[in-house]
Amino acid sequence: MFTKLFPMPSSMKHLLNSILCLAASGALAGTANPSAPAGVHSMVEGETLTGDWFGVGSVMRDRGISLTGSLTNFYQGLASGEGTDSWQYGAKGDLFLRADGAKLGLWTGFGIHSHLELNFGRSLFPAGGVSLPNNIGLTFPGANETLLDLSLYGSQRFGDSVTVMFGKINAVDLYAAGREFSGGRGVDLFQHLEFTAPISGITPPMFFGGIVSVKTEPAKLTLMIYDPVTATMHSGFCDPFAQGVTVNASVEIESNFFGRSGKHVFSGAYGTQDGTSLSDPYLLLPTTPPPARTEDRWYFAYAFEQTLWRDAGDPTKASGLFGQISVSDGNPNPVEWSLMGGFSGNSPIPGRGRDRLGVAAFYVGYADGLKEGLHLAGLPTRDEAGAEVFYTVAFTPWLHVTADLQVVRPTLSDRDTAVIAGMRAKIVF
Repeated sequence: MFTKLFPMPSSMKHLLNSILCLAASGALAGTANPSAPAGVHSMVEGETLTGDWFGVGSVMRDRGISLTGSLTNFYQGLASGEGTDSWQYGAKGDLFLRADGAKLGLWTGFGIHSHLELNFGRSLFPAGGVSLPNNIGLTFPGANETLLDLSLYGSQRFGDSVTVMFGKINAVDLYAAGREFSGGRGVDLFQHLEFTAPISGITPPMFFGGIVSVKTEPAKLTLMIYDPVTATMHSGFCDPFAQGVTVNASVEIESNFFGRSGKHVFSGAYGTQDGTSLSDPYLLLPTTPPPARTEDRWYFAYAFEQTLWRDAGDPTKASGLFGQISVSDGNPNPVEWSLMGGFSGNSPIPGRGRDRLGVAAFYVGYADGLKEGLHLAGLPTRDEAGAEVFYTVAFTPWLHVTADLQVVRPTLSDRDTAVIAGMRAKIVF
């Protein structure tokens, strides 16, 4: 019925047919069909589709290699607003590999980490006149063509408190690793950029550099030094730091309000990379000489997460609040300030404890110089604001299907409000 109402690619039809078959077999109700064969029970109840790599996953981990993978399918359309009303299908494949140096016969505390990303299909962005990506999963490393990228870095742990990392590092992965109620890389939880890796204007999505992290009581201290030029679709080893350097420091403090855990993160960054001065009144017009340049840039942010509920029997199930406010130099950084916040967590519906839901809103204030320059170029511009709501149904532990809805006031002030609807299906191998 759904495929008759909404035409879609054959691959998406096959996926939905598989979902319906699983629902019919009892997965939707949260239990396997008692009359189904034992093999079906195992497939439905297992944590991964392949049964932990067909049973050899534990053997690999014992020998120092940990491998996890997933395929996430996206189907999005512009329900309201200006732009094409055709729905677009795209997909993202993720493969994570971690090597334990001690188990491989090297030395204790050493590790190698890699994340292989494959994007294919098409993305809806920038339909509706929006300037911020509504689907970060299909934004990096890119969209609308088949793209493959790899992050690769080494780490060394010293005792239980100090960790050093160096190489080509995925900043979106870093944000997701440090968050419980936001983040998710666009394949879990929210999809919009502001809730998965809030824009800073100073940290690229993939960077070449190093990180030192020190755990103390009660704070965690982190120092990052990296090349300001994005390493997306590049190794990062070619002519590093040719355009300057960025230093990013943060302090993460744990809290326990009313017996519920939380965290507060204060971060600041300073970069020496030159940029085009946004105070130039003819920034986007043909000029002689070229637009003025300005040196250095800075950024500061405060973020928090606060648990509201956690399952005593299963600590991985929880719900809570999150938020962030940030400010920057506003020149050359195109984003002068931003604000976002929301709620997410496991579903309170009885029997649907694996399901996830969330609602959040954001406001991004662009630099006055940028808005003035665009206005002179005939592009009336304003700040961008919006909200997102999602609900994820865990048909099985390895198959999660999400309904997602975003409402965004576009950057171009002559555009109507954009309403973006979509579905997402993630399969964990």
